[in-house]
This record gives sequence, C-alpha cells and structure tokens, in this order.
Amino acid sequence: QNYQALLETCLKNKCLFTDDNFPAHISSIGTGALLKKLPQNLQWKRPHALHRSPVFYAANRKQLDLCQGLVENCWFLAAVEALTFHQDILAAVVPQNQSFERKYAGIFHFRFWHFGKWVDVVVDDRLPVNEAGELVFVSSVYKNVFWGALLEKAYAKLYGSYEDLQIGQVSEALVDFTGGVNIRIKLAAAPPDLWDIMTRATYTRSLMGCQTHLGATKVLRNGLVAGHAYTVTGIRKVTCQYGPENLVRLRNPWGKIEWKGDWSDSSYKWELLSPKEKILLRKKKEDGEFW
Repeated sequence: QNYQALLETCLKNKCLFTDDNFPAHISSIGTGALLKKLPQNLQWKRPHALHRSPVFYAANRKQLDLCQGLVENCWFLAAVEALTFHQDILAAVVPQNQSFERKYAGIFHFRFWHFGKWVDVVVDDRLPVNEAGELVFVSSVYKNVFWGALLEKAYAKLYGSYEDLQIGQVSEALVDFTGGVNIRIKLAAAPPDLWDIMTRATYTRSLMGCQTHLGATKVLRNGLVAGHAYTVTGIRKVTCQYGPENLVRLRNPWGKIEWKGDWSDSSYKWELLSPKEKILLRKKKEDGEFW
C-alpha cells in the first residue's frame, strides 16, 4: 500500500482511512489463546475518541513509557526501548512527520526490514479498547501518546495478527528495526572477552537486549522474571574499594519488578563506590531499571 497516495486520497475526499487489509476485526487479533484474554465488548476506536488531544510521538520523554498489554510480546517492547536510545534509527522505523493535527487522515506508516528489504507498512488508527476506553494492547504511561500502539499494530500486520507476536526473540525484533546482523551469546558459554564485545557494541551504537529462560516460577526470588526480555540500557566499569567491577544496566519493559541481588537499588555494594559515582549511577526508583 502506498502511504502517500492513500493519505492524499483521504485528504482530498475528506475521509478517514480504513484499512481493509488489516481490518478492525477479531481476525486481525488472531484465532488462538489470545482471544480468551480479551475483554467483553471489545471495541475499536481512533485516538481522537479516546483523548481530547492525542499526540503521535512526544520527543521530550526521556524514558520509554510504553506498557505491555495482553499480548506476551515483552521481546518486542525490549527492542523498541533499545531503539529509543538512537533517535536516528528510531526515525527510520517510526517516521516522525506524522501527527493527529496537520494532514491527519487516520492513516500512519512504519518501516521494517523484512526478508532482506525495507517494507513500508500502512495502518489505520483504529485501536482495540475495553469498555472503559483503555487500550488492550501496548499503551503509553501518558494516555495521549499513541505511537507505541500504532507501531505494535503495524508490526502485528506485518506478521499476520497480534497473536503472531506472542512469542519471539529480542534479536529478531532488533533485526526487523535495523536491517543489522545479530549476534546471540549464551551466558553459560560466554566468550572470555564478553565485556570487550559489549564495550565495542556500545561505542558502535549497536542495540542490545537479553532474555531469561522459561521457568516454573514467574518471578524468581532474585527479582528476575522467567521467560522474559530486558533491554540493555548501559554499561559501566566502576572502581570499588577492592578493585574494578563491570556493571550492566537493564530495564524491564513492564516498567516495574527489578533485580534484588548485588548492585540492585538497595544493595550494600553501592557503599563501596566513591560518593560521586554512587550519586551518578544509583537511582532508587521502582521504574524497572536496575544495574
């Protein structure tokens, strides 16, 4: 579908775009287990019906403020979070010249690397909501921001349905967002120069994420979630009283539930750092981000 041509047709005819290729219908959600989770009286609404002044993208937000919905796609959200640290890469996937005011016609587009080429995916802005008018899939902490929900819809369209996003790898989504080559490292068999690899990756602006193994318990005693994806949001070599330590900062895309071991927000280890470094790195906030 040609975004520009469809947009101009809608503007000329003074109508809002409706996408027959990915309709506001249960078939776009899927046919499996996801249907059982859906609220009764599911409706599809455009952002203007959900908020007085909807905004496509708020560039001034420092942190990714997206919340996972009913789809189990933490891997997708962890990859989106990694994207937000590089505005130029983000702008390639999420074209920024889209809005709910200027040249608005209920149509949006996103770009993904798919089978060796960049694909432009067009969606209308009808989103599934419950009776209270809350988005049932990805939403933003700021109720008037809709780029995350629309990006997820475009990604679901690319793969066939929302159901098709239920299981995946952070690395798959990162390739879809960049066209880059992915390297996966199993920590149990990590190379001895893992820290050097991560340092080089950070300096070359590579995107990184990680995942935990599936387990019988959902949240482990150490605070990690089993079968879950995290974004790598930073690395840092610090100097303790007994020598250097390599720290990695992760973020849980749920925006809560954090690691409880060494270097967690309340760990005694912070007392081993210089006051300056401690102030710089330690953030005592339940925001899903931790060292």
